[in-house]
Amino acid sequence: MKKRLVPMITAILLAFAMMFSAAEVFPGGAVTVEATPTADYRVSVSSGYLALRTAMAYDASNEIGALYTGDTVCYISTGNSTYWWVYAPKLGKYGYVNRNYLVPISSPAPAPSPSYDSSKPYTVSVSSGYLALRTAMAYDSRNEIGSLYSGETVYYQWTGNNTYWWVYSPKYGTCGYVNRNYLIGAGSPAPASTPSSSSGANLSCPYTVSVASGYLALRNAMAYDSRNEIGCLYSGETVYYQWAGNSTYWWVYSPKYGTCGYVNRNYLIGAGSSSSGSSGSTSYTSGTKYTVSVASGYLALRTAMAFDSSNEIGELYNGDVVYYQWAGNSTYWWVYSPKYGTCGYVNRNYLY
Repeated sequence: MKKRLVPMITAILLAFAMMFSAAEVFPGGAVTVEATPTADYRVSVSSGYLALRTAMAYDASNEIGALYTGDTVCYISTGNSTYWWVYAPKLGKYGYVNRNYLVPISSPAPAPSPSYDSSKPYTVSVSSGYLALRTAMAYDSRNEIGSLYSGETVYYQWTGNNTYWWVYSPKYGTCGYVNRNYLIGAGSPAPASTPSSSSGANLSCPYTVSVASGYLALRNAMAYDSRNEIGCLYSGETVYYQWAGNSTYWWVYSPKYGTCGYVNRNYLIGAGSSSSGSSGSTSYTSGTKYTVSVASGYLALRTAMAFDSSNEIGELYNGDVVYYQWAGNSTYWWVYSPKYGTCGYVNRNYLY
């Protein structure tokens, strides 16, 4: 009898051992059998691998596994803004990964799928090189999944932040992030589509370029950056105001290039629909007349509301006359100068 009980007891103990080996014991004594998490993110790296780590830090000593493009992970919790705690089915392990190299397979982020909104096309415009299609909203060579060149098209899906947009690329048949400052097109909230000819632009508000030297850059973004230049505008050339991007940059149409872009408004002179600049024009001289009064030297006529020798376009002396057009700010007024036959900014404190 005792001999027959031994195998039976051993089998029962083995069964209990197997049951508890697949369970996780939580504080309080409760025993829960853990279900396999569902994969909801896919790894995407341009080269190498994404490390599964024991800590939220970039350190070779904390790596416990290597995940390659196409491998999946299951999101468990957020460690911080960079690292997530995930389960890697391939490795059968939990650990931290850099979330910037994960592409969502399902909710809550949009899936990189050929199913996309094609109602908001944009054209890539870079002065050189390419615009990277990325897996994360960050400038990092490791998150690049494609190279987009000037003239190629993408479709806006949604706004990630004020710099990066989530777009669909027909070239790659997938979605990703791009820097929106290198896109021009007809989708909201960017400016109206770039006209292929003057028929598509508002030509009622001409302005003349005025620079002391060099050129005024026509840009595809509201920022001073050599990489966003799409044209060079020189003194005397004309552009047509379309709308104000911000207090510094205006979206204008350039007949020279047959396209629209941003320019620094401080280097434009004109009076909107009546900016012929001819001496005695009623659009200028109908303003209040002021006389220059300086203790010595001259009052500078400027292209910008700033005291800077580089923006001077004329010298006004005691007794010279100007006509008020509008107040730029509490110090500078936009005036018409019959002496120079053009408009510019002057320090209002030297007018009476």
